[in-house]
Amino acid sequence: MNPDARSEGIIRDILDRVDDDAGINQRDLARDLGIALGMTNAYVKRCVRKGWIKVNQVPARRYRYYLTPKGFTEKSRLTAQYLRDSLTFFRRARQSYNDLFAALAADGVARVVLCGDGELAEIAVLCALNHPLDIIGVFRDNGRDEPVCGVPAIIDGALPEVDAWVLAETDNIEAAYRRACDAVGTENVVVPSVLKKVLRRRI
Repeated sequence: MNPDARSEGIIRDILDRVDDDAGINQRDLARDLGIALGMTNAYVKRCVRKGWIKVNQVPARRYRYYLTPKGFTEKSRLTAQYLRDSLTFFRRARQSYNDLFAALAADGVARVVLCGDGELAEIAVLCALNHPLDIIGVFRDNGRDEPVCGVPAIIDGALPEVDAWVLAETDNIEAAYRRACDAVGTENVVVPSVLKKVLRRRI
């Protein structure tokens, strides 16, 4: 993920959580955001300096955070930007997988495994419905065994016989690509155009 986008996402989430619960503390924020306590503290201080959050001390050496009018405006801006970026990425991803699946089907590919998890894998599964090929499994090594849009997870190292393995991951893309290549060989892993820029030094 772009560092600026990640930073904006963290700030958006902090402003959103403070708006929901003025009594939230930094430890809870860190847990909710999945980042270190020290990083949370740095982001909260940044929000205070920008005038987006106001801090009041309450008894027992605790603090209450309040979203200022300026903070509410910034939260609204970041949320709108996130939605625009998400819709843009969705459209690009949908077009990318449709183009890829059309090309694979034209080459006689009939059985595909997705390498990845989450929203991008869901987009790929939905796009595959428009093409004469079957996604028979989702390959991941994060321990999750629930299906993605009805497509079963590949677990216990049982790798099926398929024609292609298609990358469908947005988090830790390079690591997902390496895992897939280690499992089935680089020549069997296909990368959609929407992800090629991230991997341009590797493929």
